[in-house]
This record gives sequence, C-alpha cells and structure tokens, in this order.
Amino acid sequence: MAIQQPETPYLQIIRRALWLLLALPLLAGCSKDEAEQPVLESSADEIVLRNTAGSEATFTVTATGPWMLSTTGGGFDISPAEGTRGETTLTVTATRENPDTRRRTLGRVSLRLSSGAAETGVEIVQSPAVARRTVLMYLPWSGPSQPLTEYFRQNIADMESIVAEGHLQDERLLVFFMPTAKQAELFEVYHDNGTSLRHELKTYDEVPAFTTSEGIASILEEVKQFAPAEKYAMTIGCHGMAWLPAHPETYPTATAAPRAGTAAPEKEYWEYAAPGKILTRWFGGSSSSYQTDIPTLARGISAAGMKMDYILFDDCYMSSIEVAFELRKVTDHLIGSTSEIMAYGFPYARMGHYMFGEVDYAGICNAFYDFYMSYQFPYGTIGVTVCSRLDALAAVMQRINEKHTFDTSQLGDLQQLDGYSPVRFFDLGDYVRHLCTDQGLLSQFEEQLELTVPSAYRKHTPEYYSMSYGGTAYPIRTFSGVTTSDPSTSPSTTAKRQTAWWKATHKAE
Repeated sequence: MAIQQPETPYLQIIRRALWLLLALPLLAGCSKDEAEQPVLESSADEIVLRNTAGSEATFTVTATGPWMLSTTGGGFDISPAEGTRGETTLTVTATRENPDTRRRTLGRVSLRLSSGAAETGVEIVQSPAVARRTVLMYLPWSGPSQPLTEYFRQNIADMESIVAEGHLQDERLLVFFMPTAKQAELFEVYHDNGTSLRHELKTYDEVPAFTTSEGIASILEEVKQFAPAEKYAMTIGCHGMAWLPAHPETYPTATAAPRAGTAAPEKEYWEYAAPGKILTRWFGGSSSSYQTDIPTLARGISAAGMKMDYILFDDCYMSSIEVAFELRKVTDHLIGSTSEIMAYGFPYARMGHYMFGEVDYAGICNAFYDFYMSYQFPYGTIGVTVCSRLDALAAVMQRINEKHTFDTSQLGDLQQLDGYSPVRFFDLGDYVRHLCTDQGLLSQFEEQLELTVPSAYRKHTPEYYSMSYGGTAYPIRTFSGVTTSDPSTSPSTTAKRQTAWWKATHKAE
C-alpha cells in the first residue's frame, strides 16, 4: 500500500494559487451580474408646486445608466429631460398659477432607462391659491436686557425640520421675525426634495408698531395677502406675564408707580437673569415699550378679520383663564404654559407635526411633556383651553362667587404656579375647590372645567421652575392646566377687576 507523502509548503502555495485563478472568473461574474442590475429611482412619488407661476420644486433621480423622460398634462416645465448614470437633480417649474381653492394635478413625469430595463413615475401637483391653513410663527423683538433671538432661530430651525419631513401638505408656514428692535422680516418656509427652503416675502423698511392693535392687524393682513387660507393659526414667541397689563393705562385701576420713600416694586423674573442662570421667557420684551397687552392682541386679530384655530403662546404664564377668556372670540384653542417656560421654548421638532392637518392637541401636550421630562432642565407645564367652553365655565363660576367668599387664610394651601411673593397665579381648579363648599355646584364646575381644559390637554413635570429670587423649583401636587389671579393679594394684580373674566364672574361693584 502506497504511503501518501505530505504536501510541501511549495506545493500548498501552488495549489492555492491555482484555486484563486479558477475562482476569479466566477467572482467577477457575480460582481458583474450585481452591477448590471438595472436601477432607476426617484426621491419622490409626488412633487407639489406652490400655487404661483414660476414656483419651483426639485427631486433627484438615481440610475445605473442613461435615462430619458416624457410628460403628460401641462402647466409645468421640467429640466433636464435626460440624464446619465448616477444622481441627477431635476427642477420642475410651474408655468401658471393655480387660482383654485383646491390643489390640482398638473400631469405626470415618466422616467425610463434608455435600455428599457427599468422605469418609474412622478405625479406633479400644484397647491391651491387658498391654503387649507396658514400657520404664522410670530416672533417679535424680545428686548435688549434678555434677548431670546438665538432661541427663536432654533425654534424656526426645528419647525423647518418638520416641513422638510413633508407635514405641510396643503398648508403654509409663514414666519414674522424681528432679530433686532429695528429689523423685521416675513418669509415662508416650504418643502422641497426632502428639505425646507425659505422664500422671502417682505423685509420691513419701517418696523410695524407691533405693540398696538393697528400694527398687529397690519402684519396679519399681510399674512392673509401673501398666504390666503381657509383657516389660520398662530404661535407667539417671547416673554410673558399672563394677563397683567404691560401698559397700565389699559386698565384704569392698575397699580400706580410707588411714591418716593415707599418700597420699590417687586423685580420681575427676567430681571434675575445672569450669566450661568437658567433662562425663561415672556410675551413681548423686558420693558413696556416692547410688550403687548392681551386686549390689544385680541383687537388686532379681530381687526384683521381672522379667527385662529389655535394661538400657541411660547411664553411664560400664558395658560391663564383671564388670557383665554379675553381671546375666546378670536381663537378656538389657546395653548400655553401655566408657569415660566424654559428659554428653549416649545419642542417644535418633536411636536410640530401635530400642529398641521387635523391638529392633535393631546399629541402636542404629550410631546411637550416627554421633551421636558428628559431635558437638562426638567421643568415644564402645558394646558390647552377649548375657548368655546369658556362662557359656560364663567357662568358656573359666577354662581359660585355669588354664594361663596374665599377665606384668605387658605392662600398658603393653594397650588401656586409662579415664584412671586405674594403669589400672582394659582391653579384654577385648586382655587375653586377651596372656595366652593357646595358639592353640587363644585361638581358642575369640575365637569365644565374638564370640557374646557380636558385632562388629555394638560401635562406637567413634577416641578416647575421660576427665575425669581435667584431661581427655585417648586412642587406640583395638583394641576388643572390653567391659572387664575382671583385670590392673589399681589399689588401687581390689582387690575384683575378690570379683566373680562372678572367682570363675567363677579357682580358689578
């Protein structure tokens, strides 16, 4: 029997080399087969042009070889009409405006590899002349002492990310932004090929008088002119102090300035701002020259002939029953914080998609809550008021006030939602539970409060934060999503008797 001799290292090398030479054609064949798989892909199935003639939109074609296109329909041009291997960006241009109140299909682009091995198509549609809804981000100047400009830029960028994801559909997003006290611009944010672009509508040579009803109305009228819509909505970003008057003359009984020799007025929370301190917001600037009274805002919206689906106050303390009641005729919903809101503001990148289409108010609240529970400063409160329910709530509140008087010795037991001393803003539900001892009447109030600020529309972190007195976090043990100043003994709230809410819920004095 023959004995097999072991392979020498030299023979092993020769055998492996022969095996590789035999395998190379097979491997090359596999790679060639894979490379020759025909591919023709478009970055979009549908291109939406804005309603104006000359508006453009782009998409990208990826192909493994030369390709060409053909079109059906009309009202648009497309370029280029052919391409080669790799990625090509195509531009679609509207050749006429769409005067209709609904979007219209202009035609279809059919793309085909020159070899005929692959094809795809893209629908071309055009937005209507009248949008389903126009949302305005209103960002006035926040004042020199505590400017929020960089936070506003972040808010805009976050909303632009929502537009890039394609959530606008037949809605439009406009931004009124004041980067300084003497500059203002109005621009539109729109979707294009998986990103968002800006279209400048107007730069102001003279800044509108944005603290007056006439100035606000002029801005809103331009919004209607540039982006007419079936419905409107509005976000307002700045600092805020609920219903308290920025201009004392708004309410004749507002507390006068202290006389010489008397105690100095209490510092406002923004006056505690300092390097390294947590920053929060307001409605208007940090001085009265940049602040807007709530009745002024209501008159401005009304004068522009608008009714908002919602007003979202990205400001401190604006989820207030006094604020909501004042605005009930110019908006269907009021979204805001009962307390100070961190300078970052609302997390639009997480919640912005809930603000378009069929507005999901519970979704907005949940996204807000989830964001602030994981934020570096975990403090946030939010409430949404259904304004059509406010008159019924006021009617119940009036009956309660006719029968009951609040025992001020219970002030310390109430859920406060600010950092002032004396407290300015208390939780509405908690206040009424301490005020009303008639269980039947209290039940009516609780039922109406649930309809007005539904439980699904109110969220809060375990604590809220206030910059006042150097910055403090306070616990939240009960929360109805809306505040009131009714029981406040703060001199700054003297004018509460002149608010529409007070007049609707108390007998004339």
